[in-house]
Amino acid sequence: MEATFPIDAVYTWVDGTDPKWLERKHHALELNAGHSMPEAAADDLRFVGHDELRYSLRSLENYAPWIRHVYIVTDGQRPDWLRDDTDWVSVVDHRDIAPEGTELPTFNSQAIEANLHRIDGLSEHFLYFNDDMFLSSPVSPDLFFHANGLASVFLSRALVAPGDPVEGEPAPDAAGKNARDLVWQVCGRRLSRKLFHAPYALNTTISQEIEDRWPETVQRTRDSQFRRLEDITLAGGLHLNYAYAVGRAVTRKTRYRYVGIGEESAASELERLIKDKDSLQTFCLNDAVQDIAPDVADRQVREFLERRFPDMGSFERLPE
Repeated sequence: MEATFPIDAVYTWVDGTDPKWLERKHHALELNAGHSMPEAAADDLRFVGHDELRYSLRSLENYAPWIRHVYIVTDGQRPDWLRDDTDWVSVVDHRDIAPEGTELPTFNSQAIEANLHRIDGLSEHFLYFNDDMFLSSPVSPDLFFHANGLASVFLSRALVAPGDPVEGEPAPDAAGKNARDLVWQVCGRRLSRKLFHAPYALNTTISQEIEDRWPETVQRTRDSQFRRLEDITLAGGLHLNYAYAVGRAVTRKTRYRYVGIGEESAASELERLIKDKDSLQTFCLNDAVQDIAPDVADRQVREFLERRFPDMGSFERLPE
C-alpha cells in the first residue's frame, strides 16, 4: 500500500552574497563575540551557494510530482528566478515561524529548523530538504512514509562519537551527541549511527511533542544566532531518532550517494552521478571540505547541475 495523505516539502535557503544579509550577519557576530561555537559555525563557506535550490526543485518536480506544496524558509530573501505567480512554491520568512521573543536574525540552521513545524498550512507529513539534497530518479511517497504514516529513517554507517560535545568539533557531531542523551531519556537506549544527508521524513506533531517535552532545550537552540555545542536538531537526527524510539518511524534503506564538492575527487564523482543517475534515489552535494579552489568547485557544480537537470521548472521565471 502507498501513502495517500498530503505530503509537503520544506527547504531552508539563504543567499550568502546578499549585502544586507551579510551586514546583519557581521553585526550579529560582533554581538556574539566571546560565545563558544563549534568549528566553522560562522565561516562564509557554510553560506556559499551554487544555485543548488533551483536544481533541487527541478529534481523534486521531475521525480516526486506527488508533493503537494513546497515552502522555502528564508531571512527576508527570495530567489530571483522564482515566479511570483507560482501556486506550488511559497516563501516563508523566519519571522513568520519563530515564537515571539526569539532572538533574530539567526544564522544557525539548527535554530531555523526548530521552527519548521510552525509553518502555517504545513501538512502533518512533510519532507525536509537542505538545498544540497537532490532526487536522482522517480520516487514514490512510500520511500519516505509508510501507508500507516510511519516515517522512514535512513541510517548511515558513520557513528556518533562517544562522550559529550567537545569544543571545536563540527556542529552536527555535537548535535548528534545531544540527541543521543535526550533519546536515552525516552527509551533507555543510545543511538549510535548518524543519518544519511538525504531528505528527512518528518511529522509536525512529533516536532511539537519534542518541544513540549524539552521546551527549554528547544528554545535555547532557537535563540542561538550561530551554532553552539548545546544545540539540538529538531528537524534532523533528534526528530527521527525520537520518532523511532516512540514507535513512529522505522529504518529503511535508500540508494544514496554523498559527494564532497570541495574535494580533489569531486569532478570524477560528479561524472559518476551522471552515469549512475537511474540507479540512485537521492544524492547530496556537500561543501564541508575545501581542498580545491572555490571558483573551480563552483564552476564544476554549476556545470554538473545544468547537465543533470537541464529543463526549466514550472516555478521558474523565463530568462530575460
